Amino acid sequence: MSKISSSVIIKYATLALALSSFNNAYSHGGGLNSDGCHNNRKTGSYHCHLAPIPKLTLSLVSSKAAYNRADFSFQSYKSSTSIGFYTGQPCDFVNVDHVVSLKDAYESGAYSWTDAKKKIFANDRSNHVPSCSRVNSSKGSARPSDFLNRSNDGKGLEYKIVNFCGYIKRYYLVKKRYALSFADNKSPQFKSCGIEL
Repeated sequence: MSKISSSVIIKYATLALALSSFNNAYSHGGGLNSDGCHNNRKTGSYHCHLAPIPKLTLSLVSSKAAYNRADFSFQSYKSSTSIGFYTGQPCDFVNVDHVVSLKDAYESGAYSWTDAKKKIFANDRSNHVPSCSRVNSSKGSARPSDFLNRSNDGKGLEYKIVNFCGYIKRYYLVKKRYALSFADNKSPQFKSCGIEL
C-alpha cells in the first residue's frame, strides 16, 4: 500500500467538508443575491442568512482569509426614492446597493483593513445608490464589465443601464478614495467614459 501524504489527506477532507455543507447553504425560500442576502418586503430591512459559499478549491494556502460580508457591519436603511439609479425606472421594491460591492472591495484590498475601516466603507453613503431589487440581485458583487454584460444576457431579467458612465465614474471615485486596486477591472468600460486606469 502506498503512502499518502498528509497534505493530500487534508485537501480531500476539506473538499468533503465543503461538499457536505453545500445542501444547507441556501435553505431560505425566496430570492437571495450572490451574497446570500435579501430585503424583507414587510420591514424593508436588509439581512443575510449565511455568508456566501466560497469557490471550492484544493488550495489550502491563501494570503487572505475568506470574504465574509458580516465583517463589514453594513447597517441597511430605507431609500428616499423609488427610482432605480441604474435603470432610471420606478422600482416595485428598492434596495440600497453598494456601487463598489463589499466583495469587490475585499478582493481589491479591503481584506487587510481593520474591522472599523470595513464598517466605515460599508456605511459610506457616497458608495450607496437606490437599486430595483431584481437589478441589485442581478448585479450582486459584479464589477462594471460583468454588470454591463448581465444587463442584457438573455437569462430572463432584461434591463438597460441608463447612465453607465455615471456609474463608472462613481465606482472609480469610491475605489480611488479608499485606495483599492483596479487590477481585476477591465479598462475598456472606463476608457469609454474618459477614465484611464
